[in-house]
Amino acid sequence: STRTKRQSPLSVPPMWLSAARRVGSRLSRLSQPRLSTPCARVMSGAASAFDHKAWTAEFLDAVKDVPKATDPAQSADVLRSLVRTGLLSFTDMRDAPEKFFLAHRLLATVGLGGFGVRFTVQYNLFAGSIVGLGGPEQVESLKSIQAKGQLGCFLLTEMQAGVLSGLIVETTCDWDPTSQEFVLHTPSDKAAKNWISQGYTAELGVVIADLRVGGKSHGPHAFLMDLRDAGGALLPGIRVEDMGTKTVANDLDNARVWFDQVRLPKSALLNKFAEIEADAYVQTTDERMRIEVIGQRLLTGRLAIAEAAIMCARTLHMRTESYAENKVCNGLAGESKLATMPQVRAVLDESYAALDNMSAFAAGVEERLNTCLRAGTIPDADLVDAIAVCKIRCIDVAVERVHVLRQEVGSYALMHGTGFELADMLLCCKFAEGDSRILQQKLTRDRLKSLQKGGAAAVLGGLLSSERAEVLAAVQLGRKLQPAGRDLPKLAAAMDANWREIYDLADQIADRHLRTGLRSSFLEGTPVDRLLPAATYFDADWKGKLESA
Repeated sequence: STRTKRQSPLSVPPMWLSAARRVGSRLSRLSQPRLSTPCARVMSGAASAFDHKAWTAEFLDAVKDVPKATDPAQSADVLRSLVRTGLLSFTDMRDAPEKFFLAHRLLATVGLGGFGVRFTVQYNLFAGSIVGLGGPEQVESLKSIQAKGQLGCFLLTEMQAGVLSGLIVETTCDWDPTSQEFVLHTPSDKAAKNWISQGYTAELGVVIADLRVGGKSHGPHAFLMDLRDAGGALLPGIRVEDMGTKTVANDLDNARVWFDQVRLPKSALLNKFAEIEADAYVQTTDERMRIEVIGQRLLTGRLAIAEAAIMCARTLHMRTESYAENKVCNGLAGESKLATMPQVRAVLDESYAALDNMSAFAAGVEERLNTCLRAGTIPDADLVDAIAVCKIRCIDVAVERVHVLRQEVGSYALMHGTGFELADMLLCCKFAEGDSRILQQKLTRDRLKSLQKGGAAAVLGGLLSSERAEVLAAVQLGRKLQPAGRDLPKLAAAMDANWREIYDLADQIADRHLRTGLRSSFLEGTPVDRLLPAATYFDADWKGKLESA
């Protein structure tokens, strides 16, 4: 080493400077913003092929009864009717993803309630998993499921592996060569599937379990299964409990689910990437089954939720501004409107600027993701990070701006039908499809890995680029974590001790994406305020009525 004692830990040996400057210059050019303002949307052929204005009218008419469906049984019936219309096909995520994302945003302009969660579970997590992970026959089966109006759920999170734990699966699914079946089992209460949206009313489910063949674990895999028989009764070995009354969205059922040696046919394994042949595990494509493959639906879900949160917050601001423009107040110079008060006007202007900026960023991320969805390819690391940033920052901005606004409009913020009664749904957005804290940790982890993989050239190039502060923070954090090595208890202790630095680096990564990311605009243009009053009650005996039906 050429470093002397007087050099700082990040001093650069002179012999590296020439190469570093070349790398740094290139990185600096790459890091420049591609578009600093929203651009006109360039639609794909498929996106421009459908009349989105006419489709919007049809879709809104199909969901007009959502506010009246105040309990899970009624809400499930509304979704069944919507599914049967075929307005949004289960395969549109692949064939017309713009339509898929538009539907989520439209629901948010009506009101970000429990039905929106039910909707995205059905089309994204359940049907989308079959589209992304299933073989041709399994994908074809979606036509029959849609025609019947059957509902499905996505069984991933477990009691001790929820949104703050990342993807940890203890539910097992063993291949039984004697019967040529799978055996699905919950080994303990901590492995029970937890907070499963639509888990009580659904007939079908995509369950994620550890696939074991001949005693060897092959990691998490997806299985399509029946939960209930034709009469609505739970199948043998399946136990379901309702999670109980919530502060909001009681039109949505959330369930805890156990499996006791449940037998599944060989066809239950979603087999685009893996299959059982001659009692052996076989990889069926060049792409192996792994977390990034299963997690594709979490990526689309994160973006859909981010867009819905921003759209809901902006619609709420529009509703509040309309009220403020008509609210007469007394002042020193006589009567004036609430909207003309400087603090109210400032909040509205600042909110619109922040919300519109995030909308433009989300629209740009959606364009990139739609290309992958159509091609059936897995997004690259940069796009995965951009989606995480989109979810983190869109929801943070929505929560912050709604909170600031409600403090300036007095008792109006307490009134029903203003949109403020749905504010807790923004909290739901924060932890659904990957809690923001987990996503921040992932951003930091992946950044450290990329620098480690790139070696000295990546570090030095970064230090000489416009991203010097981010790279410096990453290097300093890496040095604090490095002594732990692969000792997990030591690593956990080091992460706890440096938790602020971990989240600070994630914030810097997010800032970079927001500076340099593509900006675009949503298909429908300026949002429309369609907010409808959320239900103030629900039938607590809905489970009894469901059983009777």
